[in-house]
Amino acid sequence: MVVFSLMIAVSSVVYVVEGIVPFPVPGGKWGFSNFLVLYLSAFSRFSDALLLAISKSLLGSILSGSIFTPGFFMGFFGSIAAAFVQSVLAKTNLFGVFGLSLIGMVSNNIVQFFVGSLLIGSRAIYMLLPLVMILGTFSALANAYLASQTQKIIGDML
Repeated sequence: MVVFSLMIAVSSVVYVVEGIVPFPVPGGKWGFSNFLVLYLSAFSRFSDALLLAISKSLLGSILSGSIFTPGFFMGFFGSIAAAFVQSVLAKTNLFGVFGLSLIGMVSNNIVQFFVGSLLIGSRAIYMLLPLVMILGTFSALANAYLASQTQKIIGDML
């Protein structure tokens, strides 16, 4: 329970901080707060990954003052989608952490853009998807590295 609570706290703080760090696409974020969702998707249960995705999105957006904004809904549903897809695919043992992270990034971004297009009532938002996918690749690789390092640290503790 303590370790999980620390994960919620760390993810929420990273969520707030990455909202301050400039991103080349308006309204976008780097997505580094998802590394612990990836960790739990790959090395724990789906319910843990889902609970963390929900908790960090809610707490992080409350702390940053962005609760119930379009960006909140896009990130919230994108994070849930990534947790689901990564958790399901992790059980197949076909992908390592880096593959899961890349697939999670793709599912996260597709869901975010779908939600965004519904909220603004336009498909024009999809013009930014290729750029976000390219930038997201760097975040996905960093998240996979962080998730791997977390496994080493937590694995040694348990």
